[in-house]
Amino acid sequence: MGLMQCNSLRAATPRVVVLTPHVDAIRYEFGRAFAEWHRRHFGQPAEVEWRNVGGSSDALRFVQSEFASKPDGIGIDCLFGGGQEPYLVLSDRGWSEPYRPAALAGVPQNFNGIEVYDPRYTWYGAALSSFGILQNTRVQRTVGLPFVSAWGQLTNAALRGWVGAGDPRNSGSMNVMFEGFLQFYGWEQGWRVLTQIAGNVSKFDRLSSRTAREVTLGQTAYGFAIDFYGFTQVAVAGRTNMTFALPEDFTAVNADGLALLKGAPNRTIAQRFIEFVLSEDGQKLWFLPKGHPEGPQKYSIERMSIRPDFYRRYRGVSNIQFSPFDLKQPFRYDAGLSRARREVVADLVGALLVDTHSELCAAWRAVIQRGLLPNDLVELGRMPISQAEALSLARTVWKEPARRNLVRIQWQSWAQAKYRRLAKGPAATVTPASCGPVGRGLAQRPADLAQRARPAPAFGVAQLTAPLELAPERGSVPSPQPVAQ
Repeated sequence: MGLMQCNSLRAATPRVVVLTPHVDAIRYEFGRAFAEWHRRHFGQPAEVEWRNVGGSSDALRFVQSEFASKPDGIGIDCLFGGGQEPYLVLSDRGWSEPYRPAALAGVPQNFNGIEVYDPRYTWYGAALSSFGILQNTRVQRTVGLPFVSAWGQLTNAALRGWVGAGDPRNSGSMNVMFEGFLQFYGWEQGWRVLTQIAGNVSKFDRLSSRTAREVTLGQTAYGFAIDFYGFTQVAVAGRTNMTFALPEDFTAVNADGLALLKGAPNRTIAQRFIEFVLSEDGQKLWFLPKGHPEGPQKYSIERMSIRPDFYRRYRGVSNIQFSPFDLKQPFRYDAGLSRARREVVADLVGALLVDTHSELCAAWRAVIQRGLLPNDLVELGRMPISQAEALSLARTVWKEPARRNLVRIQWQSWAQAKYRRLAKGPAATVTPASCGPVGRGLAQRPADLAQRARPAPAFGVAQLTAPLELAPERGSVPSPQPVAQ
């Protein structure tokens, strides 16, 4: 009898089913606080039933596959988290429903060209995200590694084996960071820089949370990280041991989304959940420190709010001192471009940098030993397709799984052959005419990019004038000899 009453009470409790890639800490704090908020406003608690299928890319693939067989609804009310691009896909395909929350009062629709929420109200930024470099300064001091202040400095050959990154095929935040390089540097130069950094990467993690933890544990000294993971790891290890740096060459800022899904089975409670997340009560969970009467109670979250007034009102209270609304850099992350080629770029990273990482590392080591010859560096970063071809593939071949898989295998074989050639000997003389746009280099970047970029080494440490003593390297591969310039 008691069990029947318990089940009856549970069934009667209002609930919302939320699919999210967010970590346990966020799920706990928002689930707890929403129940309390709902009790205050509607006289009874409401329950969040969380669903998790992995990272943001996994969540988007799940939603796409479910709607393919259930076009009227998939039994889930909301998607919460995962960046901005998944929500552009949902909106384009009619899988998110418009709803205009009253809680958006006081929240700008956009700032500095960055959309905070969809003007048609099919998605909303639940928080703002920035992306940077998490650094273990204690390891840096112990081993003799430099502090880096720009993405381009991660190409430094002295960092080989000490850089951590994730796989953008599984992680939306990693996808944004890799895409940021391509937008800032341009297609050819961006891939050249990414390839050199990948040569310094110890390993590619499936999830971005793992990359951040590896830095904290001292397994790496530098890691690609979304601000949330950066701030929380610094809070765990202490500011004397860790720091999270927003790179000075470029910083991508975008909205971390929330949407009401088509056919939501618990529409009323789902709308209330959206109101809560966007309200001051919900935003304080992101912004205020753990233990604050209005902030998170068990876990430190430390994320940027969509409410501009918070940065003034809670200055000195919140651990987040930087306001994205005051960001003055010219770089604007183009989420639309990223969405258009997202899967192709992720698969290029997978085929050329992740799945062929052992061959890449061997080639990078040989290139360093030969003194970072310009021809070697051009060949190392040479791509099998142009930017225009990538967009064309996204519109055509990438919609056909069999053809897509065939191209990915071809790319992987192509990359392995290229890296093996470089590991055996120097590249042949390369001219812009023979290698296409790859040979143009940083000097040919658009004038506005050249002006706003710091003079970080575009080709590893080739700009150094003295031989470089490499820091200790991870793994069993012997450390290379000092670089001959």
